[in-house]
Amino acid sequence: MTDRRNELMDACLAYFLAHGVANLSLRPLGEAVGSSARLLIYHFGSKEGLITAVMEEIQARVQASFSVAADKAASDAGPMAVFWAWTTHPDNLPYARLLYEIQVLALRNPEAYGAYLEGSSSGWMALILASMPPSPEALSKATLCAALIDGLLLEFLATGDLRRTTAALELFSRLLQSQPSPPATTHKKRERR
Repeated sequence: MTDRRNELMDACLAYFLAHGVANLSLRPLGEAVGSSARLLIYHFGSKEGLITAVMEEIQARVQASFSVAADKAASDAGPMAVFWAWTTHPDNLPYARLLYEIQVLALRNPEAYGAYLEGSSSGWMALILASMPPSPEALSKATLCAALIDGLLLEFLATGDLRRTTAALELFSRLLQSQPSPPATTHKKRERR
């Protein structure tokens, strides 16, 4: 990546955090970041290419930041609690809002942003799976954890009720830890009579 593209990436990232992307227009963005719409297209290919590149960079930074926080956290806190504390910290909330905004845009326009959705989901699933002990249900549990965090974070962002959403996460964590793994099931073929 060229130095100028990197500079534009950082400036656009800051702009996205402040203004979102739903009503993004390249001309005002270019002016705000000390460039032009034409040069943004030159460096990123299209408006969608710019949004995807910046969001992939945000995703990578957020995941790296969380990994560092998780490594520093007390081992007895549990990965869900560590993730929740990190995500709901005021410094990280602008990132969460922006990630959800682009996720909704990607759901509405998968042709333009589908690759972002795939990368976002697989990146978070990999982090969650890495924090879990191996088991036959690991992928299902990781999916459940990701869905719960998504729902609780959206609820927190919508209501601002950190106490209630944190209590719900703590309850889920206790339930998840207290559930024994189901016995392996085998499917027997029915005998024909």
